[in-house]
Amino acid sequence: MITGHHTPVSSTTPILVGWGGVKMDESSTGSGGTLSAVFPGEYVSDMELLLIEMKAEGYNTVRVDFDPYCSDTIDQNYMSVYNQTNAQRAVQIAQHYNFWIIIDYHGYSDIFRDTSCWLSYWKPIVQNLGPSYSQIIWEPENEPEYYNCTNSPSSCPSAPCSTDPSCVPYLSSAYQQWIDQARSLGDTHWIVVQNLCSYSCNLCPGGDGSCSSAVNGYPAVTDSLGNVSQGGRVFISLHSYMGFNYYNATEGWSNATAESVAQGYYQTVVAGMTSTGWPALNTEGGTDPLSCDPNICAPDIILNGSAGYSAVTFHFIQTLVNLYDRNTPQRINWIWWPAGDWTNTTTSPLGALDCNSSPQGWGCLLKSLPVATTK
Repeated sequence: MITGHHTPVSSTTPILVGWGGVKMDESSTGSGGTLSAVFPGEYVSDMELLLIEMKAEGYNTVRVDFDPYCSDTIDQNYMSVYNQTNAQRAVQIAQHYNFWIIIDYHGYSDIFRDTSCWLSYWKPIVQNLGPSYSQIIWEPENEPEYYNCTNSPSSCPSAPCSTDPSCVPYLSSAYQQWIDQARSLGDTHWIVVQNLCSYSCNLCPGGDGSCSSAVNGYPAVTDSLGNVSQGGRVFISLHSYMGFNYYNATEGWSNATAESVAQGYYQTVVAGMTSTGWPALNTEGGTDPLSCDPNICAPDIILNGSAGYSAVTFHFIQTLVNLYDRNTPQRINWIWWPAGDWTNTTTSPLGALDCNSSPQGWGCLLKSLPVATTK
């Protein structure tokens, strides 16, 4: 599944490659089958089964998600409610397999519409979970958005800004408050800050991050630990998908378009690293054409459902992987979506990595360089 070779690069920035979409409650004990190597006397959890497979395939990072607290009290079982026990178990599993673990607050509106609640909710998580493992990465917000309340059905106060040019500074300020809070608690883990275009923006014609103007969607933040060479630990992130509705109507649904879109994302990320001074860890992306969710609307569907793919979207993600992996002087970090036991494509906890589905999951077909280092 993973082919090629990679020469390690001396850097203070870890090389991170893996998969996300793992609900936090997937760390809870299984009901039968294989015994856990992490928790003696217990059956293996779905998360542990996934990490066993991921480690065998050469990955070293898992993104574990929990639902937003401040903006959505109605649908808090989508990616599971935050639970300290499950969080600690997830970290223990990651530690056993020597994985980096991204703790993802899988929300959208909180950072804009209820910033104080968002900051307060995170504080005890950082305090209680942070000291348990050095290879935790905090992702304070999944995909920041200020447009509407679609993803915040129960609590949606007015947004503090109404345009991209006014909302990026607010986003920067909110992330800065989060970073300052974490550092004031003595936390020194890596922290992910998200481009506004990861959800949707008006900077690119397609509303995504595949154009030169999308570099303006990155928040500007500092770290009291210093810049990267001084020990600062901030990652920038841009989520990467190829939307069928827009590209089919404008450029045509083809491999040539897929290559152009992938190149656009890559150039945005490279420019973002230059403009912000921070390395990239793109925490989500994949083959979902963003239509008819959780199914796929495209004429070239190969495997349907939330972990499915089409011929064109697979070409897009493979092209993007090639660009990220071959970047110099160090490959660009990526985490793709989705693994996990919740998808409607497969009953396997492996999601897109399920090689026993028919056709196989797209993660089984993806070619990338192996992780050469673990830290």
